Amino acid sequence: MLINVTLSDIAQVCGGVLVGEDCVLQAVVTDTRKLTYGCLFIALKGERFDGHDYVKQAVENGAVAVVSDRDLDVPNYVKVADTTLAYGAIARLVRDAFAGPVVCITGSNGKTTVKDWLAQSLSDKNVLKTRANLNNQIGVPQTLLELESKHDVAVIEAGTSFVGEIPLLAKIASPDVVILTNASGSHFEGLGSLESIAKEKGGLISGAASDASVILNSDDAFFDYWCGIAANRNVYSFGFTESADLYASDLELGADSSTAIFHYSGAALPVLIAGAGRHQIANGMAVVLAMLVIGVDFKEAVAKLASPVLVAGRLERLKTKNGALLINDCYNASPSSVKAAIDVLAMQSVAETWLILGALAELGDQRDIIHHELGMYAKGKGISCLICVGPIAGIAGAAFRREGGNAIFCNTHNEAATVVRPLDKKHAILVKGSRSAKMENVIEALIN
Repeated sequence: MLINVTLSDIAQVCGGVLVGEDCVLQAVVTDTRKLTYGCLFIALKGERFDGHDYVKQAVENGAVAVVSDRDLDVPNYVKVADTTLAYGAIARLVRDAFAGPVVCITGSNGKTTVKDWLAQSLSDKNVLKTRANLNNQIGVPQTLLELESKHDVAVIEAGTSFVGEIPLLAKIASPDVVILTNASGSHFEGLGSLESIAKEKGGLISGAASDASVILNSDDAFFDYWCGIAANRNVYSFGFTESADLYASDLELGADSSTAIFHYSGAALPVLIAGAGRHQIANGMAVVLAMLVIGVDFKEAVAKLASPVLVAGRLERLKTKNGALLINDCYNASPSSVKAAIDVLAMQSVAETWLILGALAELGDQRDIIHHELGMYAKGKGISCLICVGPIAGIAGAAFRREGGNAIFCNTHNEAATVVRPLDKKHAILVKGSRSAKMENVIEALIN
């Protein structure tokens, strides 16, 4: 860990009670498979597990103390009201000792791409970044607790699945730089309305350090609202109109990359953006603004966008055994990200474009309307064939077919893969769906 922490320190920051003797802790662990001698074991509870069931095993295998929400028969522990909140408080203790900038990224779309792109662009610095999708009230503390003296910057992704989670993450990470990419209908089930989504995402701004820099999408409908809650923090905007601090003009969208002119503070530079789609240019602007805030030169920052960000399952370009272009965009899905992916599919220089769509999750009572709109959108973009996996995605297929499109309805991933397996280099195939739809199974069937 970045600092030496004692059990009494833990009791103090968590508002807990120390039972037993004080001791110095070598690490903080929540998984008994990762126990090390001298560590502190946090007994977290989830829907399907309770870490308190493993307390005895943890102590027997090296843990010198435990954080618990109940009385224990072990030598040393801290009793707290909520072990998950305690985990966050411990991470905040370590974060407060970190001298470098902490950049936190949220938004309905693009946050993982921006996180990874920014981290790789800061190539002259030692960057700690969120791994995979560890972006919730367990993953954010886990990442921050990995901070060490060798790190120069922390790049943290913040996601949400319930009202109030983003403010909790802001309290833990206390960001110096906030990037809010956008707000769209990706969490209706958990957050209710688009306004609620925007308010939840905005919790990262209001929970940031009082002197934080806030990077916002000026083209988003909630831009003015977010500027308002930023209060006296420094706001930097990006977008496609001259009103933004950093704006893009002269866009030329290609099948796998784009070019544009970036304008900032009176300077204008040509930019090559690795990755297809207008949305990727927006992501690139967010990355550049973050680098400028950290102190990178404008010319150096825009040059970094020529290096593709490699995120598995994010518009990842593969080939099927028969040579068809296979675009793997299975990492996750929201309505706007599906439309952006369809835009990219439609740009491909091939004879036919095929979309294999799985269900989108967390849409609440908007589910049927949104899937219907996606079918209409795909037809409007000239997609040759829409293959739907499952009855919910089938709503999109029905809309596509009513507009005269060729829709195929499948019950399983293997069925869908079988349909497109004969396609060759004259075809491009996009596979898209929410994580719960497990559309990566289609990808595996087509490349293995």
